Parts: sequence; C-alpha cells; structure tokens
Amino acid sequence: MIRALRPPGPQDHFMKLADARLCPTRATRLNAENIKTILDADSMMCVHGGVGLGKSLAAERNLYDLAPDTSLYARYPREVPLKHFRADLMDALGLPADDARDRRLSERLILEALQTPRALIVDEAQALGPAVYEYIRYLSEDTPLSVVFVGGENCYQRLRRQAALASRIAIWQAFAPLTTNEVLEHIPAYHPLWKNVSPDDLLWANEAACHGNFRTWARFTHLVHQELNHPDSLDSTVTPALMREVMHRMNPLQFRDDQPPGATS
Repeated sequence: MIRALRPPGPQDHFMKLADARLCPTRATRLNAENIKTILDADSMMCVHGGVGLGKSLAAERNLYDLAPDTSLYARYPREVPLKHFRADLMDALGLPADDARDRRLSERLILEALQTPRALIVDEAQALGPAVYEYIRYLSEDTPLSVVFVGGENCYQRLRRQAALASRIAIWQAFAPLTTNEVLEHIPAYHPLWKNVSPDDLLWANEAACHGNFRTWARFTHLVHQELNHPDSLDSTVTPALMREVMHRMNPLQFRDDQPPGATS
C-alpha cells in the first residue's frame, strides 16, 4: 500500500491515547535534522531500532512538517511483488494503471512524475524483498526522490545486505530506549497524567514495566487513566499501588514486582 502522507492526528499515538504529545527527544530532533539533510540532497536514510520506540511516528511527523504536499507513505506486511509495488506507486502518483503491454510507457510515466522532487517513507522496510529494494534504488538514481526507510532491529541487516542500495544510504539512525534522564524529562510532558508523579515513582515504573519504550508507556498510561476513571475506583490520583495493579494487568509474567520507593508492604 502506498498513499499520500497523512497529516498528524489523534490516531498517531498507540491506543489512540488522548492528550498524548509528541516529545522532542534527542532522537526525534536528530531525526528531523537527518530528514532535512536527505531532502536537501535527494538522498536516502534508514531509521532502525526495536519496536515501540517511536521511530515511525517521529519520521512521519518530521517528514510531514518538512514536505507535507510531496511525500508518500508505503507499508507492506510481507514481501510484495515488484509488479504490485509499481502498480501501487502509479496509483499514488495519480497515473493510469500499469500497462503490461507497454511497460516502457508505464516506466516513463513514473520517471516523469518523479522529476518533481518527492519523498517516500517506507515503514516496516525490512519486509521488502530484493527486487523492490533494487527498484527503489533505481528510482532514486534517476529522479530527485528522497527515501526514508524505517524498520525494526533487523532492518539494518536487511538493507546492509543490499550492497548497491546500502552504499547510497547517506544516514543510518538508530533509535534506543529512553534513558533514565529522558524518562524524567519527557514522560511528564508526554502525558498530563504523569505531571505530578514523583521522579522516584516514574523511574520505578520505567524499570519495572516500561523500559524506556514509548509504546509501553502509552499502554501503561491508557490503562492507568482507565483505572482512575472507573466508577468503582478509590483513587483520585496516580499512586504506587494503582501503578502496580495496572502493571499486573498489563503482563503479570513480565512485570518485575519490586516495591516502589516509599511503598509499604
């Protein structure tokens, strides 16, 4: 599937978390700088790292801020045949359907359409196959197309194995979990639920359950908010006991059941 890049909206945050904000972390700020660099140079970059670290959201938001009217978004759950990728690209560019009887005409139309500078963000880029990787490389050489590959931990290895493509990727940016200092700086800004929670309790929650992962923090935040607003809730504010209860609800097998700072047995 290839489509125009959509404007930011509430659906961007995991579980459609209300009142969540995009945090300008060191990684997201660097991502914005990197995307601007590749747009200026009609080049390519790869954003890679573990799941739930905010890679896709950061790249989509930053690209939309820099090139909202000329950016396309592609994502496939598994290896897509080249002919389907080409057909989807033609459709996204507003071109007539791919003519199997005259592929030269179809190819010329694609190349002509891409002479207007455009950007393509490829999410879950590790799912593509060699033929599509090679086709993207070909397009980037013959047109002013900028490409942002975004993928999981194995995306780096997958793209590196495509030697011709990898040699043309100007920037490789790895996303990592939030550090403890970043948790204290960004989580209270990420959602108002955490604004008045003590630093010790935030760090305990991060160590016990969230592990510097934005997607896990979103899930945790959503469930804590849900518990606070339950008709039978006895809590009006976030407490260590409430946080522990939600952690058990999230995943009792994964949760490290340590006592939070200041808690009593």
